[in-house]
Amino acid sequence: MKVKSLVVLAAVVVIAVITCSFTMKSDVKWITVSGYVDNTSGDVISQVDVTCTLNSDHTLLNRTQTNAEGYYSIQVKQSESCTLTFSHVSYVPQDEIVTSDTDIDDMNVTLRSQEE
Repeated sequence: MKVKSLVVLAAVVVIAVITCSFTMKSDVKWITVSGYVDNTSGDVISQVDVTCTLNSDHTLLNRTQTNAEGYYSIQVKQSESCTLTFSHVSYVPQDEIVTSDTDIDDMNVTLRSQEE
């Protein structure tokens, strides 16, 4: 009888640990950073690669591209500082750090041409 009780108790503990680990992972809050990308002449740039990497360990979190009007929208973790890298073959890449103080609704970026 004691062995059966220990097995049931162990199973309950394992289930509780698994449930807690899934709950902790789902608590990650994501926010949307958006804006547009243009060049120094004010012309919008489409197909700019926008990547989000964690500042702590450089893990790639997310990636997107600007649309035909130069707009982008990307999900980032709210609780962690990350770097958005804007890159295009014809322009010098640019990094923007996103923290809790960043204006996430209007992060516009101007890229310089490789020839400037």
